Amino acid sequence: MKANSLRVMRDRQAAAEDVLDAVASLESRHGSAAMLAVTTTVSSYPTSATSFYACNPQFLTGDDTEGATPTFESDSATVVYAYNMGSAIPPNGTKIVIHATGGRWCFRYDG
Repeated sequence: MKANSLRVMRDRQAAAEDVLDAVASLESRHGSAAMLAVTTTVSSYPTSATSFYACNPQFLTGDDTEGATPTFESDSATVVYAYNMGSAIPPNGTKIVIHATGGRWCFRYDG
């Protein structure tokens, strides 16, 4: 009887792990990682819309109330490069939301 109850417990544990694995894989399908950023210049600013742009991450702070004005804090020590999938060149210092897709950051700016 003891061996039988251990088998039942192992089966239940395996079933629970399967459920957790399925939930984890479903969560990744709901979207990608996103980050607020601001375009910046490292060496020379791109002159073509469909290029990689240097960006500094932005932190959004302020009161969490309707109508409150946010405060943006830039992490100028960190630079990430994001590809513009849009048709226009964002001006230097443009706040954008970048998304992780296929191991790269990207955004769309159409002006």
